[in-house]
Amino acid sequence: MTTPQALHHSLLRPCILHILRAAGYHTTRPSVLDTLTDLAARYMLLLAQSTANHAALNHSEPELSLEVSIQDVRMAMQDCGALYPEKPQVEQEFDGEEDMRGVEAFLAWAMGPGNKDIRRVALEGDAGGKVDYLTALKKKHITTEQDTRYNGTILGKPAEPRAVKVEGGDIGSVKEWAERLKNPPKTTSIMSSRRQSSALSSLGDVDMEDMEF
Repeated sequence: MTTPQALHHSLLRPCILHILRAAGYHTTRPSVLDTLTDLAARYMLLLAQSTANHAALNHSEPELSLEVSIQDVRMAMQDCGALYPEKPQVEQEFDGEEDMRGVEAFLAWAMGPGNKDIRRVALEGDAGGKVDYLTALKKKHITTEQDTRYNGTILGKPAEPRAVKVEGGDIGSVKEWAERLKNPPKTTSIMSSRRQSSALSSLGDVDMEDMEF
């Protein structure tokens, strides 16, 4: 059975191949390709984790703690070294001007001819270059008009959630069981105003002479 890590690695390998091809490389060894793919995956994971950490620190409101802003992404890119060179924050505050050289350099790379060639290579799978390579590859293996072959998989639309019925007991589904755990039913117990005395607590009312030892 294919593990999620192996599947994601296989899906990322063609992207690295397109980047290498756009950079002018036409052949490579499988070990080199796997190494570059693993480095790219580790970098994207580091970038995502850093973005999530900044989002959790910058948003104190509970309803906004799961939202990610462009500032969170920028701070994560600075942590991962994608927006350099840049002056230290103390020096920027002293000058009274924000250093935008890192952002401008990144935008120049993203909108420049190098990235344009990457898009050209990645979008050449269909006529006119309007569809990415993965969509064009999926169309070649679909025999029907409706794209239902990949539904419920990582390559297609997510499957509709189905209720899991729980047999036995008064709970009929997993959802109902989860709601029961979050909001347990309140139990009311009627307690008498006077607690019943035990045998030991009533010894004081009994004459010691009448007791048998």
